[in-house]
Amino acid sequence: MSRPNRRMLTLPSALELTQGADPIRLRKKKDRFLFMTYNLLAQALVRRDMFPHASQKALRWKFRRQNLLQELLTHPPDLACLQEVDFWDEVYYPILTKAGYETAYYKNVNKKHGCAIIWRKSRFEKVDQLAFDYDDIGQPTFMTGNVGLMVGLRPVLSKTENPDPNADMVLAEDDDEGSAKEETSKEDDDTDIPGGILVATTHLFWRPDGSYERLRQASIMLNKVKEWNQKLNFTVLLGGDFNTTPRDAAYRAMTRNEMPPHQIPNLEQWLVDEVNRMQNADGTKTDQQGDIEVDQLTAQAEQLGLGETTSGPDMTNGKKKEDGKDRASDLPYRAPPTGIILPKSIPAKGSLAATEEGQEPESTIADPKDFADSEDPKIKSLATLTASTSGGEDAPVIAPLEAFTPPQDLLATIETHSRCISIYGQYEALTKDDPAETSTATAAATVEEKSTATKAHTAHTHGEPIFTNYATWFKDTLDYVYLYDEPVPENGARLVPLRLLEIPDKSFLGHGLPDENFSSDHICLVVEFAILRRT
Repeated sequence: MSRPNRRMLTLPSALELTQGADPIRLRKKKDRFLFMTYNLLAQALVRRDMFPHASQKALRWKFRRQNLLQELLTHPPDLACLQEVDFWDEVYYPILTKAGYETAYYKNVNKKHGCAIIWRKSRFEKVDQLAFDYDDIGQPTFMTGNVGLMVGLRPVLSKTENPDPNADMVLAEDDDEGSAKEETSKEDDDTDIPGGILVATTHLFWRPDGSYERLRQASIMLNKVKEWNQKLNFTVLLGGDFNTTPRDAAYRAMTRNEMPPHQIPNLEQWLVDEVNRMQNADGTKTDQQGDIEVDQLTAQAEQLGLGETTSGPDMTNGKKKEDGKDRASDLPYRAPPTGIILPKSIPAKGSLAATEEGQEPESTIADPKDFADSEDPKIKSLATLTASTSGGEDAPVIAPLEAFTPPQDLLATIETHSRCISIYGQYEALTKDDPAETSTATAAATVEEKSTATKAHTAHTHGEPIFTNYATWFKDTLDYVYLYDEPVPENGARLVPLRLLEIPDKSFLGHGLPDENFSSDHICLVVEFAILRRT
């Protein structure tokens, strides 16, 4: 079946701009651009057990790379934020460069995929760029490998004909009236252009028990944007896979949506529980390792003849009778192999009871004790990792409780920054009386096929789409396009959202993505912006 048609939906801000009391005439190329954010689903993360309903063809890299590039051409952006990008040097960079894009890419050294920002060199020029690793800032709770990437861009000062046939991003029906001839006036002068844009993208921590870490990473990202933008003073545009549902603390903090009174206390309790849980897990492992290490050190001492000189009532042939831990009392201090252990003080709290369907959950943090029973193979694999301190990607970090920033302080930090306006936060209102196209045939086939796939969460969406991620085992909104709710900065452009790209109806998507129409488990978000001078 062919890919569903996705409409561009007009936003109220567009009508106000073009039909309000002081309407503005938008020229097709100069005054508009398309912005996209898209998690491409790294091929390194594609596993058959994760996507059981996908065909073999849909999971092959040779097919997926062509399909992903085709989707980029279907909604060709002037500016885009991409996440989970692997094969950057081999595939994406040469193809995007040939297509007229300039790029910035960054990944953690321990990950196979990273984040990218791409822009048409016919539309924007780079002023500067900055990348950072969340694990290197403050005290993380997990070694996540997550990164942030920012680029400062200015509109290009040029009227040169663009040889790229895809340079005009606006759909044909939105062409200017009387566009056969542009007016030559002062407002068309190349020197009278908008200011700059600070574009930032990120891919925040994914684990279902990672709500605290996502809140921490969100505060770091906003701090980095503010710090770096002090010298640029550009308009801020954020796009990425924030891995925060509309019910998550990070989303609510960034957008200032009302946070349930229990949400921050739950994070505080989770942090205490996690520190204690990891202490207990590491203590057991340390005892086991200690016995082995002490035996090795004692054997080395005996080989050097050190044990033969010792005598006393508790010694037999120069050796202690006690177990290995007692024999280590006179050996050099051996630090815990994975960090500092916090002494046990507060008992772990039991998991919170589930709530009725549609009610606000008491906690948005998954209980690690439930991971082993999950049908999601990716979550199930965390059960072993969570119970150990073997290290590696997504591994918990052991540190004293006082090393972590309290959740209330993270919330306070985020609230010192401008409120983030989610452009897709208007989606529910836009589609309430005008829903997306449906596919009766696909929906019927999906019902007939037996599956344990999860359903999308439909409550407490805060106006967002029901999903932007539609995997077999998880369906919810994780991807966002944000503008800051603040006056246009001195050197910044005035950005007005005009239209956004429709989310395909779930009837087209079967039990979960990827499939042969959509090669990622995420849905790309696209917003058309007007880019204007400060007023």
